[in-house]
Amino acid sequence: MTRRPLLPVLLLVTILASIISARAQDSASISAKGQMATADALYKNGKLEDAAKLYESLLAGDAKLVHARAGLMRVRLHQQRPDEAFKLGKTGMALPSYTTELLSEMGNVQFRRAEMMDAEQSYLKALSVDERDVRAHLGLARLYKAYSMRRMAFDHLKFAHAIAPADPEVQRAWFSALPRRERLEAIEKYLSAPHPDDQEETTRLKHYVDYLKATADKPPHSCRLVSKVERTKTPLIMMMRDPSHVRGWGLQVKLNGHDSHLFLDTGASGIILGSSAAESAGLERITPIRFGGVGDSGLQSGYMAVAKHMRIGELEFEDCMVNVSAQRSLLEQDGFIGADVFASYLVSIDGPGLKLGLAPLPKRPDEISAKTALHTDEDDAEQDESTNGQEESNKQAEIRLPKDRYVAPEMKDWTAVFRFGHELLIPTQVNDSSMMLFLIDTGATTTTISTAAAQKVTKIYRNDRIRVKGLSGGVDNVYTADKVKLHFSNFSQENQDLLTIDLSNVSRYTGTEISGLLGFAVLRRLEVKIDYRDGLVDFSYDKKRVPVFQH
Repeated sequence: MTRRPLLPVLLLVTILASIISARAQDSASISAKGQMATADALYKNGKLEDAAKLYESLLAGDAKLVHARAGLMRVRLHQQRPDEAFKLGKTGMALPSYTTELLSEMGNVQFRRAEMMDAEQSYLKALSVDERDVRAHLGLARLYKAYSMRRMAFDHLKFAHAIAPADPEVQRAWFSALPRRERLEAIEKYLSAPHPDDQEETTRLKHYVDYLKATADKPPHSCRLVSKVERTKTPLIMMMRDPSHVRGWGLQVKLNGHDSHLFLDTGASGIILGSSAAESAGLERITPIRFGGVGDSGLQSGYMAVAKHMRIGELEFEDCMVNVSAQRSLLEQDGFIGADVFASYLVSIDGPGLKLGLAPLPKRPDEISAKTALHTDEDDAEQDESTNGQEESNKQAEIRLPKDRYVAPEMKDWTAVFRFGHELLIPTQVNDSSMMLFLIDTGATTTTISTAAAQKVTKIYRNDRIRVKGLSGGVDNVYTADKVKLHFSNFSQENQDLLTIDLSNVSRYTGTEISGLLGFAVLRRLEVKIDYRDGLVDFSYDKKRVPVFQH
């Protein structure tokens, strides 16, 4: 009997095994794709922890699943856990299979950690591989806006919107580019669909919708200048914590003929009054709002109102928006006035001389005339930054084109800062650290470093004797940091026992890491000049000019 060769049988078995293995791999791949689609849907519906667990399960099975890694990084950012997101990204970048999705998500993490140059490089590298990467365009739009390169920012945002108009993050960024009526419709549509925002942010957006409904069909409250004075110097008032200690500077402001003493606060936006001062001035109430600041109590409730008339020094304005807190007073004062209110002017805060100076900004080479108004309404501020005081060539234009930073010859030695709305963040070195971002904050009595930043550079000690309170309530855990040297612009300051608190809420609302506050204790010795339009500041110090009142 002739024996048949085994080779064809073994070959057949090998082929069958390969087919079974391939089908198993295909089945696993299909299963992984299905699970990732489920995780993505959970994220878009705001079920962040459920999405995180599913992404983690996928990565446990296969660490090379780039989309799952990027998704988990996105979730951790929304959960305000940027350091965890960074570790995930760093591990992923070491794998040979990383993609532009991981690069752009890493850029978002770096932006949140205030590593701006690294973030820009990540975004640009992603676009060099795929010029249609939506996340990279969106990231550059946000980054360049903070650089005051608003036209560059708008071009990237427009590109992202053209590619993915239904993406929730693109929608959120696109709101500010729309006129009020279209913005109202866009936000309502956004809120009616699944989105990843938490309850607090959703509530804030709903209040903003109420505001737009109340004002969309009316002329904007432009806080227009009605006096003929275009520049002025106004005395700064010393706002006292008690008879022996100064809390900060203030301005005397007449609202509807009623005198109010308001903190001058570079860390606040617009005008915020306690309800007692607002009632005394007879302000017209418009709609509820939510706002926040330093403190552990989160966003605070209040409402928006309109002052028919406002006078600050020699300047008189009409039809000005005012925010009103539900609290009767704010830190035992009538309220705050953010320095960004004067963003149409070149602002000079002369601490030693106790003067606030307002002067015209340098004209751009292509500018006809500069618009003079107060920025008491965030929407009006957006409009002014887009048109730069010029009439639109097309009245029916749906989108106003913004302009990039202009550095006038006389400002070539000024320091460029990152601007996030009203906030001015200046690069600051702490001891031998890499650059951190500190908020220029005249409303903070003393210079402060965040707990997270202090722990990286020195030792901290709990201090139960100090009480800290801001717009968002009191701070529960207060520390002091040992031996901290700050270097910003052309100045250095050595600090012993520097106030140390948790600034995570401030960083969260801003969207990037704020490592400290340059407060009144430092700024009162300087003359601070601010160009909000171009994101530029200048500090000058004269040792012969001692502040009038020692802190």
